[in-house]
Amino acid sequence: MTSNIIKLPGKISAYTFLSRGAVGWVYQINDRIALKFARELDSEEFAKENDMFDLFEKHPPCPHVIQSFLRLPNANFLAFMSGGSLDDRLRSHQIRDGHFGKVLRVVKTEPVELVERWLRELCGAVVWLESLGYVHGDLRPNNFLLDGRDHLKLGDFDCAEKVGEPSSGNGAPWARVLGEDADEVGARRGSFGINGPRTEQFAIGSNLYCMVYGLEPYEDRDDRGPIIVKLLRDMKFPELRDGHLDSIISRCWRGRYRQLKDLLEEVEAISGMTPSSEAMSISREYLDDYRNECQALVEDGLLGNMSRSANPISTPKGVRGPDSRKEAS
Repeated sequence: MTSNIIKLPGKISAYTFLSRGAVGWVYQINDRIALKFARELDSEEFAKENDMFDLFEKHPPCPHVIQSFLRLPNANFLAFMSGGSLDDRLRSHQIRDGHFGKVLRVVKTEPVELVERWLRELCGAVVWLESLGYVHGDLRPNNFLLDGRDHLKLGDFDCAEKVGEPSSGNGAPWARVLGEDADEVGARRGSFGINGPRTEQFAIGSNLYCMVYGLEPYEDRDDRGPIIVKLLRDMKFPELRDGHLDSIISRCWRGRYRQLKDLLEEVEAISGMTPSSEAMSISREYLDDYRNECQALVEDGLLGNMSRSANPISTPKGVRGPDSRKEAS
């Protein structure tokens, strides 16, 4: 049997390795560009993510979604996020029982003002994606990237699904199997339900819990896995405090927001963000420069044999108003 695993081109391995995800390796090319390289030949998930970026480029960019500069069938050149992932940030403040064991102690949590901003940016990205007819499908700290000014950018779109279709679900605590107490369940009991405001706000609630408390829901328990699935199904959630962010977590878990934009409006009202503190999308001018830089890397053989056999499948259009400016990273 022929393996579909792609051998990593030698030139890529000379760059700084950042992470390995389900569908690709990620390397830092320089202080502006990261490269995501497919782990398997003709990966459907990798192609799906490229297709999502194609869709994004037909619309004015969202400042809370990572931007892609150049894409080939097995490679995607993306904006480099110097702050790493939110998961990296959370883990740096945890003491664990082994690398993947339960969290024994959280030694530091983030300032409330920063958490409010992250929530605002996450909700902005999810509402924008919904306006295009999609849910992200994999909202979790690993997929939230931070730039050099600590702005949150949503990444990894290989699990995106259309609004209104049956949800493929996710692992606990990012998704909830519908149980006996769900009013709207009907024949969908035991499934993840239908993609839409309910599925996405539940995931947002769990991610906000991470931001506020510094660990995943129930990540301080010895008995996890199937036990957590059952607890969430039965709507038995971790104990919360009385803060305004705790109230949002609770309402998200219980599906109280009829539309995601209702959640966004509430978050905007409390976040206190000003135009000067807002994240910015990369302008058309810089997008063109970065695209050309990526193309030059490809032509110089960065991707090995496929550099000479594959043409770019997409280049960014980068629509942006006159207030565009280069994003710091």
